[in-house]
Order: sequence, then C-alpha cells, then structure tokens
Amino acid sequence: MGLFTNRKKKKEMKAAKIDDAFNRVYSQIEGIDTWNPKKLERYILDSCEQIIASTKEMERQKTEYRVVTQYLNDIKALENLPKDKAKNLRGTAAKICELEENLTNAKDIKRNITEEQFEVISSDEADMPEIINRYIDNEIYQSKLKRNLSYLEGEKSRWEIEREELQEQAKLFKKMAMVIMTSFTTLLILLFVMYNTANTDISIWAYIVLFICAACGFIIFLRQNYIVKGNRVAIVHLNQAISVLNVERMKYVNVTNAIEYTKDKYHVKTATELQYVWEQYQDKVRDQQRYIQNNYDLEFYNDKLERILGEIGLADDKIWLNQVNALIDRHDMAECRHRLVTRRKKIRDRIEDHRRIVQEERDEIDRLMVEHEHYLPEIQEIIKSVDKLCGTSSRNGQINA
Repeated sequence: MGLFTNRKKKKEMKAAKIDDAFNRVYSQIEGIDTWNPKKLERYILDSCEQIIASTKEMERQKTEYRVVTQYLNDIKALENLPKDKAKNLRGTAAKICELEENLTNAKDIKRNITEEQFEVISSDEADMPEIINRYIDNEIYQSKLKRNLSYLEGEKSRWEIEREELQEQAKLFKKMAMVIMTSFTTLLILLFVMYNTANTDISIWAYIVLFICAACGFIIFLRQNYIVKGNRVAIVHLNQAISVLNVERMKYVNVTNAIEYTKDKYHVKTATELQYVWEQYQDKVRDQQRYIQNNYDLEFYNDKLERILGEIGLADDKIWLNQVNALIDRHDMAECRHRLVTRRKKIRDRIEDHRRIVQEERDEIDRLMVEHEHYLPEIQEIIKSVDKLCGTSSRNGQINA
C-alpha cells in the first residue's frame, strides 16, 4: 500500500513541475509579439497536454480492464469449484433466492383490514373470540326482541281497538236505552190518554208495552254488563301489553347500544364482518411473523454465502451477493461472462485508441521539433517531463504499458 502511495506522490510532484513549466512558457509567449514561432510553441504545449490527458484516461481504462479481468477469473474459479463446494454454494444461493422471492410476495399481499382496525383488534386480541361470540349472541337476541316488540305492538293495538269498539258500543246502547225509554214512556202516555178519553180497555196493551220495555231493558242491561266486563278485560290486557312492551323496549335499547358500540369500535356493520376482519388480522399477523422470520433466515444465509465465497479466494466476493441468480443458473452465469467479455473488449479498444492518439501526438511533436528550430528552451524540459510521466519516447515511438 505504501509503495502505491509513494508512486502516486511522485507522479503528483512530476505533474506539478510540468504545470509550472507550462505556466512559465505561456507567460514568456504572451510577452513576445512575434506570432508564428510562438504559435508553434503553443501548439506543442497543447499536444503535450493532450498526451497527458490521454495517458491519464488510458490508465483509468487499464484499471477498469484489470477489474473486469478479475471478475472473469472469479467466474472461472466459481465454475471450477469441487462438487461438494459447488453444491453447498448453489444450495445456499437457491435458499437466498427463495427467501427474497418470499419477501417480495409478502410485500405484495394486501389484507382487507385498515390500520385503525388492526390497532384496535391488536389491543383486544386475547378477548376477540369472546367479543365476536357476544356480538353474534347480541344480534340474535336483538332480532328476537325485534320480533317480540312487533308482536306486542300488535297486541297493544288490538286491545286498544277492542276497547275503543266497546266504548263505542256502550255509547250506542246508552243512546238506544234513552230512545227506548222515551218511546215506551210516550206509548204509555198515549195509552193513558186513550183510556181517559175513550174509556178503552188498555190493560192488555199496557202489559205488552211493559213486557217489551222490560225485555229491552233486560237485553240492554245484559249487553251493558258484557261491555263493562269486556272493557275491563281489554284494559287489563292492554296494561299487560304496555308493561311487557316497555320491558322489551328497554332490553332492545340495551342490546342495540351494545351492538352499536361494537360497530363503532371495530368499524364494522355486522358480526359476520367482524369475524372476517378478525381472520384478516390473524392472516396479517402471520404474514408479519413470516416476513420477520424470512428476514432473519435471509441474513443467516447471506452470511453463510459470504463465508463460502470468502473461502474460495475471489478477487471481489461482495459483488456476488447481488448476483445470486448467476450462482444458480448456468445460463445467467454465461450471460454475465458474455457481458464482461464484451465490456473488456470495449475497454481494450478504448485503450488502443488512446495509445494511438498519444503516439500520434508524440510523433507530431517530434516532426515539428525537427522541422522548426525556433522554440523556447523550456519546451525541451516539458517534453522530457511528459515522456517521463507518460512513458512516451521520441526514439522508437512506443508507449510503455
């Protein structure tokens, strides 16, 4: 590590010296009015800068080339593993893929329960079966009370109607009694007048009128007695119906309040819906438990895979933690190798392009130096520094790899 650091520092010092030389030359060029020689010198300096830039880029490409080559060597090492190690590696990678797929599927699962319902049920989780059963019983009881109320309302209405009818009959017979009494009194008066005026024997007619009057009175008496008894019975049954109805109404109100409280608390409409939400809650809890367990197992197998890859001695074992499918599927591994080979070829082509550019620039500098003799002395110092830094040469025109 120290060796690479020292080399880096030396290169930085050389680059700093070259920059100082460039600055000195540019300052002298700006102070001279003659255009053509200075234009040549500026062109040479620009070429030197281009050589340095291309060399730096070529070094970066070489570094990337070495990294890609290391990846290809790692693929070769993975493909040439002994059977037992290869089996262990593929088994661990397959388990990781399975766990990752399970985690992905777990994220896609949607349960029909709101967060508010989940939180409320979570606080009452231990009592939920009892709450649901009580809710079901309350609904059944409420339905029974509703039928009872409907029946009692009918009974109350029936006895009210019967009482009203008896009262109307009582009024009617009272009127009839008044009419009969008035009629018989009138007949008796007429018979008495006839007896006084015509000295007619009215005894038979009087007996008849009295008999009819007595019979009608007896009938009216019996009917009035029946109406009074019926009215009493109607009042008793009506009061009983009202009393029972009030009790049933109180029970109905209490059970309805209990049902409404459960509805509002758990945001449901029926006991069946609450049962469904409870099942959804249980499924979601199991999903969360599986997710946690899968995460734990995934961490375990990732550590195991990292240990296996570390024992193989790869140049970069971390990258394969994100390329688990390639460790299982030979087709994916072949595609990975093909991509790396293609990438390395492109890098090699770019290196050759930069090498050609550097050589052409260096050859052009040599040609200009031979053809023209008027240039600043610092130019030679810069060219030598560039050759030393970039590995170029004016004698054989080669670039040191």
